[in-house]
Amino acid sequence: MKETSHIVRIAHIKIGVSDLKKAVPFYENIVGLKKISEWPNYAIFDIAGIDLGLEPKAKLEICLLVDDVDKTYRDLKDKGVKFVREPRDQHWGGRTASFVDSDGNMFVIESFQCKVCGKICQSYRELLEEHLKKHK
Repeated sequence: MKETSHIVRIAHIKIGVSDLKKAVPFYENIVGLKKISEWPNYAIFDIAGIDLGLEPKAKLEICLLVDDVDKTYRDLKDKGVKFVREPRDQHWGGRTASFVDSDGNMFVIESFQCKVCGKICQSYRELLEEHLKKHK
């Protein structure tokens, strides 16, 4: 019997851009994506519920939403998956671990759990916009 995956969905895809100041108006005004946030070195757009992150000179990275990063990490590591970053809390509120597939493609497993009440959110946006604001 095939084991079920811990992966809930693709949450975020990060791509590298050569010039963020040129890339942001391209994705926003020409492609027509909704810009969620922008910082001096990063921008996030929505593509049908999946976040597209733009970062200067970044490598492609696919972020997979899981309910429990630590359990998923242990299970995948036990199956021989090569992790390049162990689970850790991020300053932006998520918990992540990173692995590479057999071709070197980077994947990040991530979860978004509120540190105040323990609610597991389904996206970074939900954690920030809909949940943490309730605790202020």
